Amino acid sequence: MTLLSPIDRGLYRLYRLCGFLAAICLLTLGLLVLASIVSRLFGVYLPGVAEYSGYAMAAASFLALAYTFGEGGHIRVELVLSRLAPGPRRAFELWCLGVASVVGVYLAWFMVRLAWTSWRFEERSEGSDAILIWMPQAPVALGAVLFAICLVHALVRRVYGAHPTPAKSDLG
Repeated sequence: MTLLSPIDRGLYRLYRLCGFLAAICLLTLGLLVLASIVSRLFGVYLPGVAEYSGYAMAAASFLALAYTFGEGGHIRVELVLSRLAPGPRRAFELWCLGVASVVGVYLAWFMVRLAWTSWRFEERSEGSDAILIWMPQAPVALGAVLFAICLVHALVRRVYGAHPTPAKSDLG
């Protein structure tokens, strides 16, 4: 694993950055909801708040995927894995990570393609703000790409015999 250690450290830093960005998106979402509530109390209309709240929630969700998976926070099939012997357990983990990697890469490809198409055709949202739709799609696509990288990273770690998510002490 000495070959993968510098790569692991760099990728896990990137995953933590994604978690930080997701937290900023959640804070933004909370502030937008608060602004919407307060503006209604004073009879002021803030156009686009609902749309921007949705964009912030989508960005937070996708940016948090890599961080959560890298920290071992996603639901795993531990109930099944704990009952398997080491050989079948490794094979089952490899199969699960392989399938997840394929699905993750497809999702990333689709989301990047969606954002790129929106950018290419200068597509605008249908809300009152009429924002260029690629802008809120870009962080979602970035989150999907980083999640795909995280899944493939975990698969490579498992192929080399390591646990898909390293212990904190392994990352320095």
